[in-house]
This record gives sequence, C-alpha cells and structure tokens, in this order.
Amino acid sequence: MIIGPDLVWRDDRWVAQPERSHDSQVKRAPAEDFDRAVRNTYKVLLTRGMRGAFIYSTDAETQGMLRNLVPDVVVPAQ
Repeated sequence: MIIGPDLVWRDDRWVAQPERSHDSQVKRAPAEDFDRAVRNTYKVLLTRGMRGAFIYSTDAETQGMLRNLVPDVVVPAQ
C-alpha cells in the first residue's frame, strides 16, 4: 500500500494535508473532518491484507518513520 502525500509524519505526529489529496471521496469531507476521513481510509486499506502488506510512503520523512517501526523491512530495489 502506498501512503500518499495527504498523510505525512512530522514532529512525532501524523499531519493530514487536504491540499495534497487526490481522493475525491475524502476531499468532499468538510475541512475539519479531513484528518479523520483520510486516517480511516488508510486504516481500512491497511487491514485488508490477508497474508501481510507492503507499506510505502511517497514522503521521505514518513518512510523513515515506517522503517524505524519495523526493523526487518524489505526495501524494493530502486
């Protein structure tokens, strides 16, 4: 699963960026509900894997945080 630029890790917390979203369903949510909507979308996608999941972020800082969460990460070839 790819975590896009609409949800990034900054200063020890998740930051939602509505202006960076390409999800038309989530963008319809009022601005104050965007954070909850985008987090819920990723939660649903992350819980769909039957045998596991690969997680990648388009944001370098977020990808670094994900690598620190799981030390035995398989990094795809560049």
